[in-house]
Amino acid sequence: MASLRSPLALFVGFFVFVSVPLVAMWVSVGDVSLLAPLLGFMLYFLVAHVALPGWVYLDARSAGNGNAVAWTAVTFLVPVVGALVYVLLVRARRESASEG
Repeated sequence: MASLRSPLALFVGFFVFVSVPLVAMWVSVGDVSLLAPLLGFMLYFLVAHVALPGWVYLDARSAGNGNAVAWTAVTFLVPVVGALVYVLLVRARRESASEG
């Protein structure tokens, strides 16, 4: 877990570095009522295109799956479907193999 802290801290720092000026610019130029869709999209992007593929990559890599990068790419391109297919196919197969 120690190797995850530095990239995670870098990502959070980069996200804050990019999003704070973007939100400030959005509020100063546009209407404040349009801030909710921007924040909603930012939250969606973080969850669907960063957290889900990150979880799939870490899970596949910890299981020794040689296709970790491929599963991560699928989950990034088709977030919910990719993660659902990964859970149904790969994790279910791994759990059934560990039971038997």
